[in-house]
Amino acid sequence: MFSQKDGLFAHRGTVYPVSDQFQLTPEYIDGLEHFEIRDSDVFLITFPKSGTVWTQRIVTSLYEEDLPDSANLCTYEQMPWLEFLPKSFPSTTFIERPSPRLFCSHLQEHLAPRGLKEKKAKVIYVFRNPKDTLVSYFHFAKFEFLMKLERNMDKTLDHFLSGQMVGGCWFDHVKGWYNNRDKYNILFLSYEEMIEDLRSVVVKIKRVHFLRKGTIGDWKNNLTVAQSEHFDKVFQERMKDFPLTFVWDISELQSGAAV
Repeated sequence: MFSQKDGLFAHRGTVYPVSDQFQLTPEYIDGLEHFEIRDSDVFLITFPKSGTVWTQRIVTSLYEEDLPDSANLCTYEQMPWLEFLPKSFPSTTFIERPSPRLFCSHLQEHLAPRGLKEKKAKVIYVFRNPKDTLVSYFHFAKFEFLMKLERNMDKTLDHFLSGQMVGGCWFDHVKGWYNNRDKYNILFLSYEEMIEDLRSVVVKIKRVHFLRKGTIGDWKNNLTVAQSEHFDKVFQERMKDFPLTFVWDISELQSGAAV
């Protein structure tokens, strides 16, 4: 399907870049099905150019308290790509990461680690309308060394519709994950709803089944009634005329109420 000049190779229904930087081979991809999953793992799954980096930054920022040692790392190091393990890294690098482990992936559903189907680890799937995905991919490919297909929209459209691009077929990718959603602990988000109402999306990620309970409102699990009342008294005395509002419970974000 691809020649050497394309810089791509196909394997099991999807397409990958040929690169000297990563341990990206058919054998490595096949081995990911057996990647050992922990209950605390979080996977962000997307088709390329669907809001991946944006969602990475949201998730990593929400996990700052759980992973304080990674606070000064770049997003890629905090939430690496499962299928893009640098050749300079030991093969056990991802396995030995401290929990909770955060990963990104463009894998099609049938290539994902089987342990995700135990429904304990979390999966966030972000999708985007395919025309915008196509256009974003086209502009990205003009600068991205991993994508060496011809740089014109007609060719890019042909490759997109036939699945001959990194990530494989958009249609198979989205349908594969959605049609098998009952097998996973999965949250579907659209890029468009993130644009329209980011706060609601963040609340959805936190509320549905993802982050450590109580990032908002965890005080209820740690303060006694007497301690809470004492705090309230001091707070009212010290902050009576202070103009900022504070959210004490996640339900206030949903109702718009705050004190």
